[in-house]
Amino acid sequence: MIKKIFSLLICCVLLIGLIPAAAVYLDRDGETLLFNFTFDPDDINVITDSTSYGDAWFSYGDSVNATWVSGADVGHQNDGHALRIEHIEGSSYQSYDMMMRLSFPTNYTLPAGASYRIFGWIYVPSAENQGKESITGPGIVINQDYAGAFGVMKFPVDNPAPPITMDEWVSFDFVIPASTFEIEELDFRIVANNGRVVPDVFYWDNIEIWQVGERDHNIRLPAWDLSLPSLYKAYADFFEFGNIMTPSAQWFRTHEENFFHHFNTVTAENAMKPEYIGRSRDDMNFHDSDIIVDWAEQHGLAVHGHALLWHSQSARWFTYNEDGTVLTRAEARENLEFFITEYAGRYAGRIASWDVVNEVLDTSATDNPWFENLRTGTGRDMSSAWYTAYANGADSAAGERPYDYIYDAFVFARKADPKAVLFYNDFNEETPSKREAMASMVEYFNAKWKDDPQNTEPDRLLIEGIGMQAHYWVGQLSPSQVRASIERFVETGARIRITELDIPFGTWSNQRDPAAPPASEEELQKQADLYRDLFEIFVEFADHIDAVTIWGLADPMSWRGNGLPLLFDEWFAPKPAFFSVLEVAQGSVSPEDPTPSPGENGEPNDNNGNNDNINTPPPDDRPNNASTDDWTVLIIMASGAVVLIAGAIIALKIVKQKRKE
Repeated sequence: MIKKIFSLLICCVLLIGLIPAAAVYLDRDGETLLFNFTFDPDDINVITDSTSYGDAWFSYGDSVNATWVSGADVGHQNDGHALRIEHIEGSSYQSYDMMMRLSFPTNYTLPAGASYRIFGWIYVPSAENQGKESITGPGIVINQDYAGAFGVMKFPVDNPAPPITMDEWVSFDFVIPASTFEIEELDFRIVANNGRVVPDVFYWDNIEIWQVGERDHNIRLPAWDLSLPSLYKAYADFFEFGNIMTPSAQWFRTHEENFFHHFNTVTAENAMKPEYIGRSRDDMNFHDSDIIVDWAEQHGLAVHGHALLWHSQSARWFTYNEDGTVLTRAEARENLEFFITEYAGRYAGRIASWDVVNEVLDTSATDNPWFENLRTGTGRDMSSAWYTAYANGADSAAGERPYDYIYDAFVFARKADPKAVLFYNDFNEETPSKREAMASMVEYFNAKWKDDPQNTEPDRLLIEGIGMQAHYWVGQLSPSQVRASIERFVETGARIRITELDIPFGTWSNQRDPAAPPASEEELQKQADLYRDLFEIFVEFADHIDAVTIWGLADPMSWRGNGLPLLFDEWFAPKPAFFSVLEVAQGSVSPEDPTPSPGENGEPNDNNGNNDNINTPPPDDRPNNASTDDWTVLIIMASGAVVLIAGAIIALKIVKQKRKE
């Protein structure tokens, strides 16, 4: 009899054991809860079949100490648990350094084709944030794509995030539209980089991830066609052919093979700019730049460093005191030498060329001398804090000038990496006044270097190259003006590099509306003709051009993506511009239409004419993330409860009967 009782109880337990695996798919107005992170160390992940997620799913920025804390008064609604983030004194307040990263293990990533809601709570205690002006609100970044290389990857979309109130739990709620890529990582951050508005201590709690509506299993995913002719091979007899990259796991997985196929030189889109390297004098962060340089060396790619000095995307410590006052000339110069020596020196002999100085001339130069066209002042737009700092304490009688920082930067770079080719880089370089200002400035500093006692190579220029950013417009570009600029730059004796080429539709004052219909064949052909005109000029001057770099792999990955500026479209398919560029190098190319044509059942083919896998979802070994009907959940839960109660009643009756016997 005891064996019968035990068997019945085991059956009840087994039936009840089915409940958690199903009940977690709770629906709320068409939204399915996938994850709920409570930061309880004993909590179990609601989707992983009772596998504890613990803290292995989480990592943190370099500037924080993160602690899972527990206590009676801790957490949202005093639930007893939360994640405490505390800033490390003396370290950076950059949002990347202050973030909490949620990394989904294999088989638990958020699949493409669905929209997701990210909801949670944040708390900022005033007692541990005294002296803060206000606190900027939270946000998220998808797949470490802070640069937006894959489109809109940062939420809220409209920066800055609204401020939050201290001493109370404040909710955040972001909806990510359905995308064509998996979400592997979410960075939770304060949307600011300034210690005045970033808290020193704050808490995260009860982060929920919901799927909004049904997932589209038939979503078309973009794919690269590696059977296309290689761009860098086509131009092997003329110059190097390059593109930009972002060092993230998703970028490597999605784009690496295509990059190897078409390009042989690489520039970091953002990761090697000053603010990402020199976050503070005591906090030089080479993590991403190391990844890029190591990766390029491993695969035989040349690296063009971008950039050592820029008025934008630079840390405040270069030119400002903590109280906001401008440093003296001597202090700023010391910081500049320290930064360039540490940074360029780290990669000495490994980076082929550097944009040493970037954009020191005003956007719209005049016919005045070049030094009257420099960015000055301390404002955000047309200014340079370097100019202001170098003016602070300059001895004009001794010949010291505010623009000496430009010369110093090149000298420091030459000493740090004698083998690298050093460039000055700027935009609007095709306009006559800007062209002349750039050329005259380069000639001035090269003449100064020729007589400098520090110069141990008198036959070598200091500024060896001029970078033409080539951010043009379909509605404004004049190829003849580009030719004129190249001719003038050749006169300086410097090499030329086309550093950031893209040609979006529209003009500066009349940019393409992102809601506009797809570009017509006529528009695409006009863009293609301009690319053809440019590359014909580039080939003509190939003896003076080291490389041509396209600023982005495909239209949605461009910082000017609304204008559809690149050689590949949103499906990673080649546009007419791609073939125009190829034709210049290798003659007529008559490819088959790269756009997938309908298959027998009306579904799109891949580029090889097959449609077997286009609309058929791959085998899904991840947990079932599809929506579950509310009633199904309730019925399962109720059924489990009934089974449990019934089992208990039966057991009690058996025990009573046994006692009577």
